[in-house]
Parts: sequence; C-alpha cells; structure tokens
Amino acid sequence: MSTGTETSQRRRPVRLTPIRSIPVDFAGERAGEGPLTMGQLDLYDWLSKNPDHLYVILCVELPVLAVVSAGDVAEATAALIARHESLRTTYVPGEPPRQRVAAAGVQLLEVCSLGEGRWGPQDRPAVAEALVRWLRESPRPGPRPVRMAVAIAPDAGDRVIACAAAFTHLAVDNDSIEILKRDFAGLLGDPARRLAGRPHQPLDQAELEATPAERRRADAALDYLREQSRRIPRCLYALPSARTSGESLAVELSSVAAAMAVRRVAARTRTSRSSIVLAAICAVVARRASYRELVFPLSSSNRFERHLVNYVGSLAQSSIATVEIAGRSFDELAGHTWTTVIEASRNGRYDMAKLAAMDKLTEHERGLRLPPHDPWFNSLVPESWSGLTAGVGFQPEEIEVALARTELRWRPLPVSALPIRFRLNQIDGCLRLDMWSGDAGLVPRAELESVLLAVERLLVAAAHGDVVSGRMPGLIGLEPFAGTPRRILVDHCWVDVTDVQHLVDDALAPAVTHVFASAGARPLVAHLTATDAVHTPEQAHARCMAVLAHHPTAITPRHYAICRTAPSDPADPTAWAAPLATGTGRA
Repeated sequence: MSTGTETSQRRRPVRLTPIRSIPVDFAGERAGEGPLTMGQLDLYDWLSKNPDHLYVILCVELPVLAVVSAGDVAEATAALIARHESLRTTYVPGEPPRQRVAAAGVQLLEVCSLGEGRWGPQDRPAVAEALVRWLRESPRPGPRPVRMAVAIAPDAGDRVIACAAAFTHLAVDNDSIEILKRDFAGLLGDPARRLAGRPHQPLDQAELEATPAERRRADAALDYLREQSRRIPRCLYALPSARTSGESLAVELSSVAAAMAVRRVAARTRTSRSSIVLAAICAVVARRASYRELVFPLSSSNRFERHLVNYVGSLAQSSIATVEIAGRSFDELAGHTWTTVIEASRNGRYDMAKLAAMDKLTEHERGLRLPPHDPWFNSLVPESWSGLTAGVGFQPEEIEVALARTELRWRPLPVSALPIRFRLNQIDGCLRLDMWSGDAGLVPRAELESVLLAVERLLVAAAHGDVVSGRMPGLIGLEPFAGTPRRILVDHCWVDVTDVQHLVDDALAPAVTHVFASAGARPLVAHLTATDAVHTPEQAHARCMAVLAHHPTAITPRHYAICRTAPSDPADPTAWAAPLATGTGRA
C-alpha cells in the first residue's frame, strides 16, 4: 500500500492551445417559459447561497469512441441541445424565479489543439482529463447552461482525441449526465439519427408537480423527512475532546482488491454495488462512533416513474436514510442498506421552502442544528445490472494479492459543514472512494485513512462469504470512541458535556452557569443565575440556539434551572438554591 498527496498516473504531458470556436446552430421543437421544478428550486436556492461552490459547474468527459472530426461533434451537439430543453434554458430571477426555454440559438464548440507529435486513442484518458480541467478553470461564459470543447490532433487534420462538457448544475444532475453521455455517443455514431420520441422536459415536470396528486406525494415526502430529522445526530462523527482547526481535507482509497470483492458480493447477494460499499461504510462508522443505527442525508436517485427514465434536468434532491446495523450479517446489512436507500429516494422530491420551515421547528424542539442537506454519501457510479455476474471467475486468493496495490492519496479541500462525508467515484476495475473531513481538527487525516482501510478489510472479508455480525468488530479493527461520565448519548447524539458548557457560557454570559450531565433523572441540565436579559427558560434556550452554529459538536441543554444566585461551588448540584423558574425552554 502506498500513501501520499494526490498525483495523476504517469501519462504523456498534455498542453491545450485554444485555436477557434465553431458556431453550432440548434433548433428545438418549442420555446416556452414556466415555473421552476422542485428540484430546480432547491438547487437555485442552494446556488444563490453558494455561488462559488465547486459543484456550481459539473465538468465531464463525453465519449468519443471512433474516429470523428470536430464537425461531427458539432452536428451531434446540435442534435443533443435540440432534444433536451434544459440545455437551452436560462433562469429568470424573481419571486418566484422562472425558467425560459429558447427554441433556437447558437452554441459555440471550443476547439483546442494538442502539442506536436502523434496522438491516438491511447492518449484519450490524459487528454480528456486535461480538457475537463481546462473547462473547469477557464472563465464561465455568462448564463449559458452548457459549454462544449474538443481537443484535436494537429498532425491529423481536425481528428478529435477527446471531448468534454461543462454543465451548470441547474441544468443537470448526475443521472442526467449519464443520459447525456449515452445520447451523445448515439448521435455521434449517426448524427443524422434523431433519438426517438420527445423526452419528458423540465417544463412538463413543473406542470406535473402542480397537480393535486403530485402535491400529495410531496407532502408525504415531507412527513417521511420529518420523522427522520427527529433521529439524525447533530454531529455524526468527531473524535472525543477534539477541537476545530478550520482546515478540511480528503483522502481517496484506490483499491483493486475492494472492487473485486464488491463484484463477488454483488453476484452472491444480487444487491447494488454502491449499496454494498455503503453498507461497509455504515458498519465501520457505526462501530467507531458507537451507534446502533446511522441516520444521514444522501442524494436521492428519485427517477422511479417511467417518464423520468430519460429526463435531463436537476431532479435529484437530498433525502435522509436510516440504516440499522446492530445484529445484521454483512449480506443482510447490504440488502437492508439497499432497500433503505430506495425508500429514502422515493421520498426525495418535495417543496424545499416547506422543508426549511419544518427543519427550523425541529431544530428548536431538539435544541440542535440539523446537519446540512449535503449528501453524507454520494455515489457517482451508474448502476448497471447487465453483466453483473459475468467475469467473476477470480478467486479470493487473487483479491488478497491485489491488496498490495491499494493506495491512499490525500488532498486539501474547501471547508465543509459536514464532519465527514463519502463519495464513490469509481467501482469498475478499481474502487475509488473519497472520505472528506469538514474539519481536520475534529477528524484528522490518520482517522480518515484508518476508516477507509477498515472499509476495505470488511469488503475483502465479505468476498469469501457472508460475515456474521459477531465477526465484524474484529475485522474492522477500530475501537469505539469511549463513553465517559462527561460524554453521553442524548437525543441520538453523542455529546461531551464540556462542549455544552462552552456553548452555555458563550450564550448566557455574564450569568454564572454549570451544566450537569444529569440532574433529577433529566439529562443535560443547565443551572444559571438570572440576569436582566435572561430570566426565563425560553430566553435561555433562544440565546443558546443563537450561538449554536459556533459550537459544531454541542447541543443545547435539555432543561434549564434559573436561580437568583450561584453557590460558591457551582459544580455541586445540591448547593444551588431553589430555582426561580425551570423548563425546557421549548415553546
């Protein structure tokens, strides 16, 4: 196994020189204007708050599987934009914002030349990587939903070596990108062939979502999310007594052995491969963080209806999944994880404004900040059942040998609000799994590496056969975070009483305060002296909630006791005088 900073494989150096832009005329079936879909509204709100986020623009390689020219790519591009209205849609600000589809227009295809020498299909991966990077780093051309670029070999006319696109996230989600890749490949193979049938479009989806049946479906999704949000922890994962550092990082596990193992487990269990990886992650995190179940946000693949199979638009919204780990073998956990993810995805289309109001009420009642709706686990791997069991002829011994090729690479990241999150980047041939730490002080690099290697160990063990629950702790090899009299489980959250004390001191100064792990059979009770500003539990709770964002591992007290004066030893629960007022502070 090797470790180090993230470096690309040794490939031929690629230098791209922009040489021209080809105007591509496109004409669709219709123009139109209408409201945004629920998925678009969700992203529109998120993008307005995070205009410089990494995922505002999604840059991807588009498949070029034959000898084609820049002109061929231009024809395929015209047909692709004509077919999918989201690629010719702009968004009009307002209350509420609207989407506007152009019937026709001109799209520029940017052409870059490669350096001197002979370029061929063997160079495509390196050239595509450079082209994607060039699109990501070059200036964004205004509100257009898509940019297209090709890299050509100068020694062979305008023969295209690689093609890439940059899509605004408002135009597409990850499932949409896979549809566009498939359609682009088909059109490139035969540009004169228009793909059969007009697919369901965002304007159609917005009209459908306004019907009574779809409104009832969206309200049912909110009911599901309300129940899940009452169980989700404030901070799912943080080392005890850790302190924030303000720095973020990611570690990527690159494992051929894990990819081979997942394939064997999928063949045995008939479970989706991404769910198998997620099951292993849940088992490791639950063991380390001392949870019997994990409740976490994930990005929903909410394309269950027939009309959404070929839909291109930002449809995916976050949902919440609850995976119950305790007592399950690995095969049982993989199946349970899969069905849980499907259930969460079925409840992944809703009115974001209603969810925000509901979350605010839940936060007040629970006395915590709910984790952001960014996915805790995000799979960028399209699931394909074709050939799932084909080629699973390798033996478990081959997997053990492949372990020597495992690599860990780390890289810095922009600060994230989630303490940890996972992203599955690849699963065919080599499993590439990212684990991100939103704060390296709370979850340092060594911890990320330990968790990822434990996930690999569990997957490799499962390749030999089902793993009963009693064997998992030994295979995972990580001891649980220790519970202490000062570190207790309250309302589905592991919390250090010291962190709650810091929160209360920050919120209620100059009052004298002391937080007890328990008092009178109640957990997390705060005793405090009355001040001019705070003399009721409701006022105390409101002030604690106001500063909670600055204390990422804390929750508010469950009960407040407000007294006239403080004893000489505030840590003695029997020394406090009879309180003037007591209560939870929740309305």
